[in-house]
Amino acid sequence: MKTKDKIAQTSIELFNRSGVVAITTNHIAKELNISPGNLYFHFANKEEIIRQIFNQFCKEMYALWRTKKGNKLVHPLNLLDRNYELFWRYRFFHREMYYLRRKDSVLAGLFKAHNLKMMKMMTILYKRWLKAGWMTPIQTPDEINFLVNVLLATAATFLHFFESAEKQPTRVNIDTGKRYIARLIVHNTQGEMRSDFDSYIAGPTSSPK
Repeated sequence: MKTKDKIAQTSIELFNRSGVVAITTNHIAKELNISPGNLYFHFANKEEIIRQIFNQFCKEMYALWRTKKGNKLVHPLNLLDRNYELFWRYRFFHREMYYLRRKDSVLAGLFKAHNLKMMKMMTILYKRWLKAGWMTPIQTPDEINFLVNVLLATAATFLHFFESAEKQPTRVNIDTGKRYIARLIVHNTQGEMRSDFDSYIAGPTSSPK
């Protein structure tokens, strides 16, 4: 692994563990057993590291939403599980994004562009699920936009919400967050997909593959 990638990976681990504010570039360099000068050769400051990590997160997220198994659509609950695993891997973003965006206007721009892209991807995939007979029709574009915005807002803030009651988010919070999203979507499902969602919401089971 290249030094730049090691810096990003170590930063994710430290940010998840202790929060972005508590971690400095010196902490990151010490954890890697490299000099601060070596770190600054790759990143000018902590903000650049965070932007690099965010771009990495976005790349992985888009890959999930483009995924098909051959010509078969990915099951919505399988996609939901994989999304939340990604959220957990980069959980400091979901705990601290509001602060990070206010501190770094470049990151704020990246975040806005990411949300716009996710809205488009979610709308496209919903239409594919509708064509597959998994979803019920949503009557107007405004209603589709409303559902997409609610889903994005819930997914982006759930860890911050749960952290207000606990010192650190846990895997239990991830499972709860997934079921909250499923409960928002279930009313737009039909047939066997509705049964899959009802079972998923009812208890801790593995999602269909």
